[in-house]
Amino acid sequence: MVDPSNSFRAVRVGSETGAGLAGWQAVTGRTVVPVTKVPVTYWCPKGHQTTPVFANLSEADIPTSWDCPHCGQTAAREPGGGGAEARSSDEPYKSHLEYAKERRSPDEAEAVVEQALEKLRRRRREALRRAESGRQRRGD
Repeated sequence: MVDPSNSFRAVRVGSETGAGLAGWQAVTGRTVVPVTKVPVTYWCPKGHQTTPVFANLSEADIPTSWDCPHCGQTAAREPGGGGAEARSSDEPYKSHLEYAKERRSPDEAEAVVEQALEKLRRRRREALRRAESGRQRRGD
């Protein structure tokens, strides 16, 4: 049963009440100060746009380049200027699959795939056996 005189009704956690601070704010005497957020837009050479949000940084602290989450290339703060600050010593962007292919020869990769498939087949055979034995016990 709900008590209609409940004083907590429609009061958000951490909000100020008419009598002053509520909860941990009343205990500690501190209030929440929102942080100023600074959205910064970057463009990569392929034209992808990304806008990370930084917390109240000065212009000097905001990075001049950012890695594009779409293609991995270096993005700049001006449209079309993404390649100017590209790190020349770094390798070009590679996907997870490309790195995995570097680590294994085609024969090793084939062996790994075959092991994984055999494990999957074994699990499926065991699941089918359990299902069959369950049906036999129930008399289906």
